[in-house]
Amino acid sequence: MEKRKVRRKTFAAREDLIERASEVAKQRGFSLYAFVNEMLQLTLQAEEMGISLRSLVEERGLLKAAKEASFVFGLENLWYEMADIACEKAKRRALECWVEAGAWLAKRYVSGGIKDPFLAFKRDLEAFTWNVSEFDVEEGKGEVSIRMISPRFSESYTFLLEAFLESALKTFGYTRFNKDVSRGTIRLKAYRKKS
Repeated sequence: MEKRKVRRKTFAAREDLIERASEVAKQRGFSLYAFVNEMLQLTLQAEEMGISLRSLVEERGLLKAAKEASFVFGLENLWYEMADIACEKAKRRALECWVEAGAWLAKRYVSGGIKDPFLAFKRDLEAFTWNVSEFDVEEGKGEVSIRMISPRFSESYTFLLEAFLESALKTFGYTRFNKDVSRGTIRLKAYRKKS
Protein backbone atom coordinates (compact mmCIF):
# COMPACT_ATOMS: atom_id res chain seq x y z
CA MET A 1 0.00 0.00 0.00
CA GLU A 2 1.41 3.37 -0.99
CA LYS A 3 1.61 5.99 1.78
CA ARG A 4 -0.03 9.26 0.76
CA LYS A 5 2.18 12.31 1.11
CA VAL A 6 0.70 15.04 3.33
CA ARG A 7 1.54 18.56 2.28
CA ARG A 8 2.51 21.02 4.98
CA LYS A 9 1.99 24.74 5.23
CA THR A 10 3.71 27.15 7.58
CA PHE A 11 1.82 29.84 9.48
CA ALA A 12 2.79 32.48 12.00
CA ALA A 13 1.67 32.63 15.63
CA ARG A 14 2.71 34.47 18.77
CA GLU A 15 5.90 33.06 20.22
CA ASP A 16 4.51 32.72 23.76
CA LEU A 17 1.55 30.70 22.45
CA ILE A 18 3.77 28.39 20.41
CA GLU A 19 6.05 27.83 23.44
CA ARG A 20 3.06 27.00 25.67
CA ALA A 21 1.55 24.74 23.00
CA SER A 22 4.90 22.98 22.68
CA GLU A 23 4.97 22.38 26.46
CA VAL A 24 1.43 20.98 26.46
CA ALA A 25 2.17 18.78 23.45
CA LYS A 26 5.25 17.39 25.18
CA GLN A 27 3.28 16.70 28.39
CA ARG A 28 0.71 14.75 26.34
CA GLY A 29 3.31 12.86 24.35
CA PHE A 30 2.56 14.64 21.05
CA SER A 31 4.80 16.41 18.65
CA LEU A 32 4.01 20.10 18.21
CA TYR A 33 2.94 19.27 14.64
CA ALA A 34 0.42 16.65 15.83
CA PHE A 35 -0.87 18.88 18.63
CA VAL A 36 -1.42 21.91 16.37
CA ASN A 37 -3.17 19.74 13.80
CA GLU A 38 -5.48 18.32 16.48
CA MET A 39 -6.30 21.85 17.71
CA LEU A 40 -7.06 23.00 14.16
CA GLN A 41 -9.14 19.90 13.44
CA LEU A 42 -11.22 20.35 16.63
CA THR A 43 -11.68 24.07 15.95
CA LEU A 44 -12.94 23.35 12.44
CA GLN A 45 -15.19 20.56 13.72
CA ALA A 46 -16.75 22.95 16.25
CA GLU A 47 -17.26 25.58 13.54
CA GLU A 48 -18.97 23.01 11.31
CA MET A 49 -21.35 22.30 14.18
CA GLY A 50 -22.06 26.04 14.44
CA ILE A 51 -20.32 26.32 17.80
CA SER A 52 -17.40 28.59 18.53
CA LEU A 53 -14.45 27.11 20.37
CA ARG A 54 -14.66 29.99 22.87
CA SER A 55 -18.27 29.10 23.77
CA LEU A 56 -17.29 25.44 24.20
CA VAL A 57 -14.51 26.40 26.60
CA GLU A 58 -16.80 28.80 28.50
CA GLU A 59 -19.54 26.17 28.81
CA ARG A 60 -17.04 23.58 30.01
CA GLY A 61 -15.75 26.12 32.54
CA LEU A 62 -19.30 26.68 33.74
CA LEU A 63 -19.81 22.95 34.27
CA LYS A 64 -16.48 22.70 36.10
CA ALA A 65 -17.38 25.65 38.36
CA ALA A 66 -20.82 24.14 39.08
CA LYS A 67 -19.24 20.80 39.96
CA GLU A 68 -16.68 22.45 42.26
CA ALA A 69 -19.48 24.39 43.97
CA SER A 70 -21.30 21.08 44.67
CA PHE A 71 -24.15 21.72 42.25
CA VAL A 72 -25.93 18.77 40.67
CA PHE A 73 -28.09 18.84 37.59
CA GLY A 74 -31.70 17.73 37.53
CA LEU A 75 -34.89 18.26 35.64
CA GLU A 76 -36.27 21.71 36.33
CA ASN A 77 -39.91 20.67 36.82
CA LEU A 78 -38.83 17.83 39.15
CA TRP A 79 -36.83 20.29 41.25
CA TYR A 80 -39.88 22.57 41.65
CA GLU A 81 -42.10 19.61 42.49
CA MET A 82 -39.64 18.42 45.16
CA ALA A 83 -39.62 21.93 46.67
CA ASP A 84 -43.43 21.81 46.83
CA ILE A 85 -43.41 18.39 48.49
CA ALA A 86 -40.73 19.43 50.99
CA CYS A 87 -42.66 22.55 51.96
CA GLU A 88 -45.91 20.62 52.22
CA LYS A 89 -44.40 17.95 54.50
CA ALA A 90 -41.80 19.92 56.50
CA LYS A 91 -41.75 23.61 55.59
CA ARG A 92 -39.59 24.72 58.52
CA ARG A 93 -36.97 22.03 57.89
CA ALA A 94 -36.93 22.73 54.14
CA LEU A 95 -36.41 26.42 54.87
CA GLU A 96 -33.58 25.63 57.32
CA CYS A 97 -31.85 23.49 54.67
CA TRP A 98 -31.98 26.26 52.07
CA VAL A 99 -30.77 28.86 54.59
CA GLU A 100 -27.84 26.60 55.55
CA ALA A 101 -27.03 26.01 51.87
CA GLY A 102 -27.03 29.74 51.10
CA ALA A 103 -24.69 30.47 54.00
CA TRP A 104 -22.43 27.53 53.12
CA LEU A 105 -22.12 28.56 49.47
CA ALA A 106 -21.34 32.19 50.33
CA LYS A 107 -18.71 31.05 52.87
CA ARG A 108 -16.95 29.15 50.07
CA TYR A 109 -16.48 32.45 48.24
CA VAL A 110 -15.59 34.47 51.36
CA SER A 111 -12.99 32.00 52.61
CA GLY A 112 -11.72 30.81 49.23
CA GLY A 113 -8.99 33.40 48.78
CA ILE A 114 -10.94 35.09 45.99
CA LYS A 115 -10.08 38.76 45.38
CA ASP A 116 -13.73 39.87 45.14
CA PRO A 117 -15.89 37.11 46.67
CA PHE A 118 -19.21 38.84 46.03
CA LEU A 119 -18.40 39.48 42.37
CA ALA A 120 -17.44 35.80 41.93
CA PHE A 121 -20.68 34.74 43.68
CA LYS A 122 -22.71 37.09 41.45
CA ARG A 123 -21.02 35.85 38.27
CA ASP A 124 -21.58 32.19 39.14
CA LEU A 125 -25.16 32.80 40.24
CA GLU A 126 -25.88 34.48 36.91
CA ALA A 127 -24.29 31.56 35.05
CA PHE A 128 -26.00 28.83 37.09
CA THR A 129 -29.50 30.34 36.84
CA TRP A 130 -29.90 30.04 33.07
CA ASN A 131 -33.55 29.04 33.57
CA VAL A 132 -34.42 32.47 35.02
CA SER A 133 -35.94 34.78 32.41
CA GLU A 134 -34.87 37.97 34.22
CA PHE A 135 -31.99 38.17 36.67
CA ASP A 136 -30.24 41.32 37.88
CA VAL A 137 -27.80 41.86 40.71
CA GLU A 138 -26.70 45.42 41.38
CA GLU A 139 -24.18 46.29 44.06
CA GLY A 140 -23.68 49.85 45.27
CA LYS A 141 -22.10 51.48 48.29
CA GLY A 142 -23.32 49.47 51.23
CA GLU A 143 -26.27 47.91 49.44
CA VAL A 144 -27.17 45.22 46.96
CA SER A 145 -30.36 44.49 45.07
CA ILE A 146 -31.39 41.23 43.45
CA ARG A 147 -34.27 40.79 41.04
CA MET A 148 -35.25 37.35 39.73
CA ILE A 149 -38.28 36.59 37.62
CA SER A 150 -39.26 33.19 36.28
CA PRO A 151 -42.86 32.27 35.55
CA ARG A 152 -41.92 28.59 35.87
CA PHE A 153 -40.94 28.82 39.57
CA SER A 154 -43.42 27.23 41.93
CA GLU A 155 -44.50 29.21 44.98
CA SER A 156 -42.51 26.95 47.31
CA TYR A 157 -39.38 27.11 45.17
CA THR A 158 -39.59 30.93 45.05
CA PHE A 159 -39.96 31.06 48.84
CA LEU A 160 -36.98 28.71 49.38
CA LEU A 161 -34.75 30.45 46.83
CA GLU A 162 -35.36 33.83 48.47
CA ALA A 163 -34.31 32.34 51.84
CA PHE A 164 -31.17 30.93 50.18
CA LEU A 165 -30.27 34.33 48.70
CA GLU A 166 -30.96 36.21 51.93
CA SER A 167 -28.78 33.78 53.87
CA ALA A 168 -25.95 34.16 51.35
CA LEU A 169 -26.19 37.95 51.58
CA LYS A 170 -26.02 37.78 55.39
CA THR A 171 -22.78 35.83 55.03
CA PHE A 172 -21.46 38.64 52.80
CA GLY A 173 -22.20 41.10 55.62
CA TYR A 174 -25.64 42.44 54.72
CA THR A 175 -28.01 42.77 57.65
CA ARG A 176 -31.15 44.73 56.80
CA PHE A 177 -33.50 43.51 54.09
CA ASN A 178 -36.44 44.83 52.08
CA LYS A 179 -38.13 42.13 50.09
CA ASP A 180 -41.05 41.56 47.80
CA VAL A 181 -41.59 37.87 47.08
CA SER A 182 -44.42 36.22 45.19
CA ARG A 183 -44.65 33.12 43.02
CA GLY A 184 -41.95 33.42 40.35
CA THR A 185 -40.71 36.84 41.48
CA ILE A 186 -38.03 37.82 43.98
CA ARG A 187 -37.08 41.42 44.67
CA LEU A 188 -34.55 41.70 47.44
CA LYS A 189 -32.63 44.74 48.65
CA ALA A 190 -30.06 44.41 51.41
CA TYR A 191 -27.96 46.94 53.30
CA ARG A 192 -24.71 46.72 55.21
CA LYS A 193 -24.64 48.04 58.74
CA LYS A 194 -23.14 51.55 58.71
CA SER A 195 -19.96 51.79 60.78
